[in-house]
Amino acid sequence: MAETTRVCGMLGAGDPERVHRMARAAGIGAVVVDRPGLLLIGSQGLRARPATTGEAWIFSTATPDPAAFGLSGGWEHAARDGDVAGVARTPEGSSVLHASLSGVQPLYVEQTRDAVYFATRLDLLVDTASGPLTPDWNGWAQIIGIGAPLAGRTTVSGIRRLGPMEHLDVAPGGSPRSGRAAWPWEQITPEPGLTPEELTGDVVDALRDQVGQHAAGGPLQPMLSGGRDSRMLTGLAREAAVAAGTAPAALTAWTTSSDTGTTLEELTAARIAADLGIRQRIVSGRHDGFSQDFLDYAELTGHQASFHVWLMPVARELAAQAGTVLDGLGGGVFLGGGFPDDPQALADGAGPQRLLETRFGRLARYLQVAEELLAPGAADRLAAAGREDYTRIAEPLADHPQGATLTAYLTRTLPGISMAPAAVLGGSRPTAVPIMAHQVVSQALRLTHESKREGRWYPDLLRRVRPSFGEIPTAADLTTVRQHVRRGAALDAAVWYRELILGSPAAVLLGEKLRDGDAELWRRQLARTRAQHLIRGLALLALWLRRYEDRLTETDPTPLLRG
Repeated sequence: MAETTRVCGMLGAGDPERVHRMARAAGIGAVVVDRPGLLLIGSQGLRARPATTGEAWIFSTATPDPAAFGLSGGWEHAARDGDVAGVARTPEGSSVLHASLSGVQPLYVEQTRDAVYFATRLDLLVDTASGPLTPDWNGWAQIIGIGAPLAGRTTVSGIRRLGPMEHLDVAPGGSPRSGRAAWPWEQITPEPGLTPEELTGDVVDALRDQVGQHAAGGPLQPMLSGGRDSRMLTGLAREAAVAAGTAPAALTAWTTSSDTGTTLEELTAARIAADLGIRQRIVSGRHDGFSQDFLDYAELTGHQASFHVWLMPVARELAAQAGTVLDGLGGGVFLGGGFPDDPQALADGAGPQRLLETRFGRLARYLQVAEELLAPGAADRLAAAGREDYTRIAEPLADHPQGATLTAYLTRTLPGISMAPAAVLGGSRPTAVPIMAHQVVSQALRLTHESKREGRWYPDLLRRVRPSFGEIPTAADLTTVRQHVRRGAALDAAVWYRELILGSPAAVLLGEKLRDGDAELWRRQLARTRAQHLIRGLALLALWLRRYEDRLTETDPTPLLRG
């Protein structure tokens, strides 16, 4: 049975014992390469590749068929064409650690004067760091106020996540050098007059090819919600199964409550599964299991995000399966025209500065309730910390014709939402994100944002995969009303959140309403989307402070109240 990719290692002249400690903590013991200046330890998901420019070892959330691409053009081509991170060794003996094109495969690094330590899980670096840990309070401000740390920040100063096409290299006897290769997605501009329908065939063919590559490695386990992207991938998974001689009924689609409080996700997904003639497994979380799910999710994501706690029950079930999970990450951003610029601002001829402001306002929408729920000064501090790093990312894209799309991807999808396939589902089974392939995204970026707005392209994409898909509405189409209390807003969840945060140094960030309110008041706040996000961020901080309290330089989060 294939494993999910788990990797740790070191470039340069560092401490190899630290790498072995990371490997033991991750449960991996296969030393892939041990040479002067390069130590790499990985799971079965780590693949070696020959390359005309030297040697290379690649890893990804779900590595496709080894024969699907080569490395003849160097690591930049592998990062682009296969969306893989990895280590390359040049003929001159230099070692290069590089991120993938999308950056979805997490790759965390700590750089010293002589070495680079790296791992695909944040906790491996944090737990083996020498000396005390210094909180990155800007990172924490962004986790609470925005939902995830920006610009490569993590919870700890000195340890960061590599961004798309970012790399570090160490020459023999030299010091680490950092850089970023050209990001191909930033180099694509829309073609005036091109309609989505003209590209439907190319995009569906590219998705079909991606799904087929992953099917070659074993059975597929598609995630199937009531939305569009998952049904496209599930339909293509059925095609791949049939092409391999497998009966459709042998394919299982996995559905779980999205914790939005509506049963229509499950019901719509069941209709899709019946239309395809495949099995469906519905795995819903129990109310009395919410706190454990939150704890497990926090650990898997390195306490950096809490968007998809409800995936934990299905992730545990998938751990006992074979093959590769399919996840629809990126569809809403790249195919659906999500996160568009304000039409009125565009109509008024708004300049780059106003567009930056409106884009930041969408990203930081949870902070709209911060003054009501948090201590005085917290709202301004969280907004300022988020805005600073947001500006570093968004300002170079302010005039880009795909600026809204690329900014949303880099500041929302990548740092937070991608944790679901990369760390949670990907922590159980190899998890593929076919929509994120360059062969798909590069086509979608040829279209203007306006031409894809409000999901205009989806009907044609869906019909091309399976004609009946276009006739089955999504759960979002059918209702905006919740039929049941969200698990994360139930009374037992409110009691747990309240006791956790009030018993933690994080309580200093609470405003009077939450600090003095009973569990019923907390339950009512958790039923509000923006308030729930803020409370979840505080809960992450409380758990993190408890986990590392003996190693932190400070455990008092009052810096989050200061300017």
